[in-house]
Amino acid sequence: MTERKISKHIVLVIRILNGRSGGAERIYCELANFLEESGYRVTCLHFDSQAGEPFYHLNSRIERINLFAKNSKWITRRAAVSKYLPNRLREQAIWDKENKFFVRQLRDYFALVKPDIAISILPPANTPCLLAAKGTAVKVIPCNHNVPEQDYNNPNRWGKTSLDRQLRLRSLDNAAAIHVLFPDFGDWFPRHLHARITAIPNYISPGIQRPDPNPLREKTILAVGRLVEVKNYLQLIRSWSLLANDFPDWKVKIFGIGPQLKEMKAEIGRLGLNGRVDLPGHLVDLSGEYAKASIFCHPALFEGFGLSPAEALFLETPVLIYSDCSGVNEFVTDGLNGLAVERGGPDDNLANGLRRLITNEELRCSLGANGPASVSGFTLEKYRARWIELIERVSS
Repeated sequence: MTERKISKHIVLVIRILNGRSGGAERIYCELANFLEESGYRVTCLHFDSQAGEPFYHLNSRIERINLFAKNSKWITRRAAVSKYLPNRLREQAIWDKENKFFVRQLRDYFALVKPDIAISILPPANTPCLLAAKGTAVKVIPCNHNVPEQDYNNPNRWGKTSLDRQLRLRSLDNAAAIHVLFPDFGDWFPRHLHARITAIPNYISPGIQRPDPNPLREKTILAVGRLVEVKNYLQLIRSWSLLANDFPDWKVKIFGIGPQLKEMKAEIGRLGLNGRVDLPGHLVDLSGEYAKASIFCHPALFEGFGLSPAEALFLETPVLIYSDCSGVNEFVTDGLNGLAVERGGPDDNLANGLRRLITNEELRCSLGANGPASVSGFTLEKYRARWIELIERVSS
């Protein structure tokens, strides 16, 4: 057997990995796998306080190191933050408590191992990784998996202090390149960073395949995603409550898990929708569900990429969204492959959009037929080629 030639050493950095089933964790693991398969030496670094294993498969040849050492808990507990400190000092103390040891561990690793490139995923890893690599030869590519304005400015996402938000943006000056999902997302960043920005959209998994050449479409409105506030599934439930009596043979199915499960169940009960809205939980392979559904409804406030709507379009299911949902309105076009309705106003436009699709089978078929071509650019092959091109360009 010929020994593989190992080229550059790529380190992938994420804050929390064990047991996490989100889209960013999936991309992290799959990126690690295909880089390893492409001949790179790959190490996965994370900072998990709890022992465990990644939810998604990692190739056994990939080295995985949890930087949360045994003394990490002692250090973070010891760094108590007094509420009597001036705000500036208190915010610095909070940031140090949450991040300083992670930065130190990363810096020690970079100094000892000297990887060629570090690719960090999500803001809780991006900032520490960029700060840790400053002054070293390690080149860092931070990945932005959401709308930049939300990840950098929203006080309710990630670290809650203004200092944390300042550091997120300021630390990008240390980046060798900056990843975004769509070219438009790059326009948000300060002009001096524009030359470093590369847009690489996510991809539809090759595992998403039509299970039947001619699936029988059921009278189902499908939604897929984590049950969190930003997905806005409570709105879908409320909009459906305005239509359910008019369409007794239709139902809503929302696949996913998350902290809003209890609240969603309560809302379903309050509106008398038991049996008309199903919450089946998590399902690994949703191909059959996409192919059977007549409508895919995605009422999210915003998205980075919107993988589930893209998968639905790939399987010819028309998609209903709000027109201002970034990361989905990049590929869902009103009247072409779905409907994009206005958010707000005196009417429930989501309910109106659902009614229009439910009552017009010809429209559903026409929009669905345009779905596959509209997402044909989101392939693993293109994703792989763009990442390898970026890595080689940055490391040359």
